[in-house]
Amino acid sequence: MPLSTFGVLLVSFSKHSHQRSFVPLYQRHPRIRIVAVADATDIDPELEYLNRQWARQLEVPYISGIGRALALAEVDIVSMGHEIERRAELILRAAAAGKHLWIDKFMGANLAECDAVVSGVESAGVRAIVPSFTYGELARQSRALIASGSLGEILGVHVDMMFSKGWPRPIDDGTRNATLLPSGRWKFPDLKRELLTIGSYAIGLVQVCLNPIRHVWGRAGSFFFPEHANRGAEDFGTLTLTDERGCLATLCGGRIGVATHPFGGPARAHLVGTEGTAVVDAKRPALDTFLRSAIVAADYLPSREDPMQWASGPPPLGIPLASDPVGLWTGLEDLIAAIDEERSPAYSVRQARDLMEILQAGYESILQREAVQLPLEREAG
Repeated sequence: MPLSTFGVLLVSFSKHSHQRSFVPLYQRHPRIRIVAVADATDIDPELEYLNRQWARQLEVPYISGIGRALALAEVDIVSMGHEIERRAELILRAAAAGKHLWIDKFMGANLAECDAVVSGVESAGVRAIVPSFTYGELARQSRALIASGSLGEILGVHVDMMFSKGWPRPIDDGTRNATLLPSGRWKFPDLKRELLTIGSYAIGLVQVCLNPIRHVWGRAGSFFFPEHANRGAEDFGTLTLTDERGCLATLCGGRIGVATHPFGGPARAHLVGTEGTAVVDAKRPALDTFLRSAIVAADYLPSREDPMQWASGPPPLGIPLASDPVGLWTGLEDLIAAIDEERSPAYSVRQARDLMEILQAGYESILQREAVQLPLEREAG
């Protein structure tokens, strides 16, 4: 008996989302078909134009109005790519309509929204995956090493997760905002909060290695980019975490500029156990093939249309050998299996909710300049 296929609705190609990166993934999978592009009716004209452009390119309808799109019988999975500030509301509508969900990194803008998503998804009985954090090469290799028992009991982990993107420039102390913005204001037209955007990948690995986190200490305030410094929105940050056993994790996350790493930025974990230690490098093994002149005489600048390189990357100086380095194919396979087997994916909305709590505690710690204990107190209301 042939296996069933699933129709995917692409909700929004917002500027800060990875929806454009998911398209070739869906196109390659034999059990997935893209059926439409949709968005809310009150979006800005630039985003609507981009959505319609993608619909034409994919030769599928563009639907203005989320309710109309969710009513389509051929939609089985919603690929959620809207801005983080509107994502929770749309996820809840999709779950209530009985649609499974592929969610781009963050389910909501704060912990309360993430709690609502967990409740809504579990009540609806749909399968929902947040694929960005635990299916990639770094987590896969680390998980296999821990499972082998060769390190003994894990005592601690350090993770470096940085993107060699954007063009660093001198920062004028006279325009620097000395106060870091609190959590909740995540994105601007020209920048993102990078401890959130990139540091979250490192937290996903910590979740793989340690027990639930109980204390968070955060630091930020050193900058690579004037855009971030002038707004008080970090482009680099660090977290120190302890779990319920007292085991330690440290991490660095940020956007550090082109020409700082030959493979687009370090993705590396140092694992410390009772029987041994190990370094896991997601960018290795790799085939290094480059000429000296290609480095010292490079005439390269990021595009003016994409200065922070959200939709592009630096010129590679080597060829990664892993077939699925960021784990999107593995994540999609897990979602499909979860639907078939009526189980939760390996990384579901509940783990993603806990990741957001760690991040929110990290930002509170940065502002308060002291450790923050988890779980966070819930707001009354």
